[in-house]
Amino acid sequence: MKLIAKLVILIFSLGSSANLIANGRAGESVEADGVSRLVAQLSEIRTMSGSFVQYTVDQKGSRIQESKGEFMAQRPGMFYWHTREPLEQSIYTDGQMVTVYDPDLEQATIQKLGAQIQSTPAILFSGNIEEVGEIFDVEVREFDEFVTQYLLLPRTQDSLFERLRVRFEGKQLVEMRLSDSLGQESTVRFVQTQINSTLPTDAFTPKFPDGTDIIRDVPVPVSGG
Repeated sequence: MKLIAKLVILIFSLGSSANLIANGRAGESVEADGVSRLVAQLSEIRTMSGSFVQYTVDQKGSRIQESKGEFMAQRPGMFYWHTREPLEQSIYTDGQMVTVYDPDLEQATIQKLGAQIQSTPAILFSGNIEEVGEIFDVEVREFDEFVTQYLLLPRTQDSLFERLRVRFEGKQLVEMRLSDSLGQESTVRFVQTQINSTLPTDAFTPKFPDGTDIIRDVPVPVSGG
């Protein structure tokens, strides 16, 4: 699963904005304001659905990879991410487990969501503003009354990325851009999105045909008898 896809999935594990903002650290008003404003904007999104375009550019600005698809998300922690091209893949999460289905391979992999958090910048969306403030310096830039961008810079040297930009247009989350130490930038652009609409009850239930090879990274419960 691509790093930026993991990050987007975990946006919707964010908790109550009122509690998070109240826990902001004193003495760091600029940073605390940036983090609390970001948390507050994300917390207004209960559900989100639409299409996405995801692409990566190299140091020279040349686009080296692009994919398109659809997604649905519902707080807390429910997510469906379907890449149509160039290689089809579906990702489902119920807030605890992540299922990745590759139809070309006729294979599905099931993992605990917690295992994903440790390898991504997902701590940003874990719901603990104090931890976010410890790990990131956060800057807010308002281009106008409509467009707001948050720049997050990791404080540690062992981070998997150098910076992350999260952009809103009004209340809409429209773009996330991640830059790594190799000079590559991965961007996901959300298009034709709907916010806080009612989603199908089975939207986040994995669907794959009989005969699919299922690989589990979680123990299978044993029935007593």
